[in-house]
Amino acid sequence: MRKLLLMLTLWFVLLIPVSVEAQGKLHLSSVSVDIWPEYDRPEVLMIYHLTLAPDRSLPATISLRIPSGAEVNAVAVVDATGNLINAPYDSTIQGAWLTLAITTTSPQVQVEYYTDLVKDGITRHIVFDWAGDYAVDNLEVNFLRPLGAGSPTISLPSDDTSLGQNGQTNYRIAVPNLTADTPFILKIDYQRQTDALSIASLPVQAASTPGPDTPGHISMTGILPWVLAGIGLLLIVAGSVGFIAWQHAGQPPVADERIPLPLKEDEEEFIYCHQCGKRAQPGDVFCRTCGTRLKKGPTD
Repeated sequence: MRKLLLMLTLWFVLLIPVSVEAQGKLHLSSVSVDIWPEYDRPEVLMIYHLTLAPDRSLPATISLRIPSGAEVNAVAVVDATGNLINAPYDSTIQGAWLTLAITTTSPQVQVEYYTDLVKDGITRHIVFDWAGDYAVDNLEVNFLRPLGAGSPTISLPSDDTSLGQNGQTNYRIAVPNLTADTPFILKIDYQRQTDALSIASLPVQAASTPGPDTPGHISMTGILPWVLAGIGLLLIVAGSVGFIAWQHAGQPPVADERIPLPLKEDEEEFIYCHQCGKRAQPGDVFCRTCGTRLKKGPTD
């Protein structure tokens, strides 16, 4: 019994290092690298798309070496909804390399950085250097030729060309089955007469062509009848106002009925008694109230 327990313990102890070693070896199923020189900056924009092997448990830490002079632009992972979110990382410089220690909870990691573009007159020179940190089933490099550049000279023949970002020509180079600690170097040369950035040379395009069903779109066919009706109504109102003004211009003003008309010459004024103030009747000589002789003129 004691010997059996001893054998089981020895077997368990020997099994642990094997398991830890298998867990510690990180393996990448694919690495896709986009090389975009003179795109939105005078330097070279490098974009790494890393995919861990399906059997790798998460979270995991990836140590990725890039040139020491690189300017890291973004480190992100792809979440469950397919969106990119920032990922924590540490960076250390070791000789010619800048090592990024990235903690990921996703099998897909994206790293973006800018590196210098070597210029000699109109000639541009780029060196892509994969340090061989991990074994890679499929390595793919995509070179996006800047607008206005001539055909590039690439140290390896491209597998195919296609229209890439914003209609620029993309050259794809595929390298399968890279083992760990096996570096890979790709050199690219091209000529370009201008220093203008590709993104600045692209024409501005509408996101979509407006149509009858586009929100906010107004059709002239629908509003034209309303415009014509409004113009006709304004003409009718203006004509009516003008006609009324023309009629009133040739007529004399109407007298105000509140103003009393003057007495005619043949009308006799009323006479009032200077003694008691009572009004006398026409033809009276004496006041019918007090009997005082009435005055009919200034001589009376």
